[in-house]
Amino acid sequence: MPGEEEKIIKQYQALIRALIPYEQDNRLLEGLNRFSMRIPSSVRKVIRDEVVRLSSLTDAPADNSAFAQFPVIKFKHFGVDMRLDKVGAHILKTESTLYQNRYTVGVFESITNSDFYQAHIKKEQYKKIVDAFTVETQSLKDIQFGDDIAIAPNFQVACTEFEKGRHFTVGALSSDTMMLESKRPPKVEKGKVYQFQLPEVFGSTGKEVPLHYMLGKVCFNKETEKYETHFELTEDNDDKIPGQLTRYIKNAAYQQPLKRELEVERALQDLERDRVLLNSPWVAIALKAGKRGLEPALALFTNANSKQNKGYASLQAFEGKTNFAALLDELTIFSEAFFFRGTIKTKQGDLNIEATHRQLLEFNLFTPVMYLLCRDKNMQCFHCRLTELDASNKKVAFATHDISRSEYPDLDNLSHMLFYTDITSRLGPQVLLDPCQLGPVHSKLLADTCRSKIDFVVEDGLERRQEPRYDIDKPASLKLGLLSSVNARLTDISGHGMRLHLTEPPGKEKLALQVKVSVPEFRIKNERYDVIYYCEKSGLLRLKLPDGAKVEQTIVQFLEANASYFRNKDSGRRQRMMQRFIWELAMRHHPSASVICVANRFLLDRIKTLYIDESSQDLYPFTQEQNIAPLHGFFADQGQSKPKSALLQSLLKTKSAQRGVIHCQRKSDRKLVFINEKDFLYKSLRQNIAGHLREEKTELCVTRVQSVKCDNTVSSMTKKRLAQLSKVDKIMYEKMLNMQASYTHVIYLTNESALQAALACAKLKPVMPKKTGPETPVQKVAQ
Repeated sequence: MPGEEEKIIKQYQALIRALIPYEQDNRLLEGLNRFSMRIPSSVRKVIRDEVVRLSSLTDAPADNSAFAQFPVIKFKHFGVDMRLDKVGAHILKTESTLYQNRYTVGVFESITNSDFYQAHIKKEQYKKIVDAFTVETQSLKDIQFGDDIAIAPNFQVACTEFEKGRHFTVGALSSDTMMLESKRPPKVEKGKVYQFQLPEVFGSTGKEVPLHYMLGKVCFNKETEKYETHFELTEDNDDKIPGQLTRYIKNAAYQQPLKRELEVERALQDLERDRVLLNSPWVAIALKAGKRGLEPALALFTNANSKQNKGYASLQAFEGKTNFAALLDELTIFSEAFFFRGTIKTKQGDLNIEATHRQLLEFNLFTPVMYLLCRDKNMQCFHCRLTELDASNKKVAFATHDISRSEYPDLDNLSHMLFYTDITSRLGPQVLLDPCQLGPVHSKLLADTCRSKIDFVVEDGLERRQEPRYDIDKPASLKLGLLSSVNARLTDISGHGMRLHLTEPPGKEKLALQVKVSVPEFRIKNERYDVIYYCEKSGLLRLKLPDGAKVEQTIVQFLEANASYFRNKDSGRRQRMMQRFIWELAMRHHPSASVICVANRFLLDRIKTLYIDESSQDLYPFTQEQNIAPLHGFFADQGQSKPKSALLQSLLKTKSAQRGVIHCQRKSDRKLVFINEKDFLYKSLRQNIAGHLREEKTELCVTRVQSVKCDNTVSSMTKKRLAQLSKVDKIMYEKMLNMQASYTHVIYLTNESALQAALACAKLKPVMPKKTGPETPVQKVAQ
């Protein structure tokens, strides 16, 4: 029947177009057998006849003026009259190519079909949108210059035959070449061999090593305004020389500047990775191997991550020894976890919960516990990710900041990095769609009372010390009353304060607001100090001198007189060294994809670079190819003929904001559908998605998009990165320093599908906020 044939042709349209090239090569039967083995014979006949019909030649004149969007041009093609616009002419060309440059019924129908025309327009528009939101990606790993690596060493060389023995600065030194800089062009002969005396810094002979170099070329560098003389290492040298040079260059690559062009690339990468970490909401905890597995060693706090995670108190969530061990076991398998902390009120009393969402699912308690936890105002949810530290990155961190492994053995023992960020605001109160009952809560889900203290280091802006403090260990005593005193150990001292650990801590009621302290070795006897902090449990006591104390000048003079002794015990210096080491590692292992935005009058041109680890899944369900990543699925507006982004515009207008971008992917045909965040959270569509998730018909992809406005103050790390560049190019140094003000925002893309899918399947629904400000409707491009 004609109606049934039309349905078959519409259903198998893709197969029909795939079979056309086979028909052109007279291999239609082979194509049918290849693509349609399980199709009924009656359907195969309809498909075959349609392919033959479309491939038959015609002389019908083509006209698309009825639906053309551009001016129509009259011309003849294949000897046939045509009235086509530029889109129609493009369709004519592409369709003719499909039919081996012949004018067939299929070509005629494609040109005169309005639906085919509109589909072509939409495809071109979609391609423009994808291209507009495509951004170049950069790896978190260091740039590997390979054989091109060359340093600009801090020494000069000379040769008696070259320019009368004058000394010249070495602009670039590699394993087989050398470049000398001079203000005037040297009078030299190309191909002549010169013998230079290089210092002993790279060798082990005990004497200055003479090296033979052949002159290559002399050129003028307009950027440095200097003449560059290039030499190549000859074969007359000792066989050990190239190896010695290579080892020296590799070892000095992070203590000395690289060749000018390479140093500019390295400085730019370091500054942008610093920018990512500086504004990141993730707190890094460095882990070391302990007796029972990995243990927390040091946490790194910045101005940005301390605000996101409500200060140092967030570390308390990871102090429970048993809970932390269970968290690490899960992170070792999945590399990420969602960690919950809060109190559940029951008839038997309060239960302090510290568990991951997978632990709750394992004990079939996810729905009731999450419902009750979300009612607790102090509930916290942390998104955690674990990464193993690369040994080469640790080596770079030691070399870059000139830290001795023997002096800091604890840093050398670090093996992993745990990142966490507080996403409690992404949850909010939840309502139950179906009634459920809280069963017995397993002890593994409860907070461990045996807890460990996690030390931390801070960014310069968070430093609380107002003067240097020195780590020492000296006996001291504390006078509590007329006849009572307590022995103590002095653990650090400064010009106006000290820290003591009491051997037998008395009760707080026995400790006055002001006490008398004696430290015989520092000639401090019964001096009055104000108490600013006391912990009865640990015996920790912090003191400060009262205003106008006479002993103040004596202590300051004592510290200055013994400066060489106290320099190595400066706790502030030690903290800075550890902070920079942890920073260097965290910068190279940042856990989420990060988009750097710069100032520009055009919105889409503000997206500059995407920094992402090769193994990251934060762009899923979209993928990057080589060093190009599509971001249209996260930012582009849907249904627009031109590239626009209401979401990007709103994110860049605020100081800090975050949204969720949701996609559903059907497993049957891998079709991707965009879901509005409000519809997913609050509408009945949520139940439909949950049903498909439980039946494993679809896959939920939720990406947290968080924007943070950059603080463009020049930090100590910025100066550190540019210090080497200033030695080889002062002009570029000034440009890159001024360029730091052009960075405006960093947008972090983080996949949180595992948690959101669990919440949807648990029949939990967020409560819509009562008061919400007017928001610009955000529509996305769906693939």
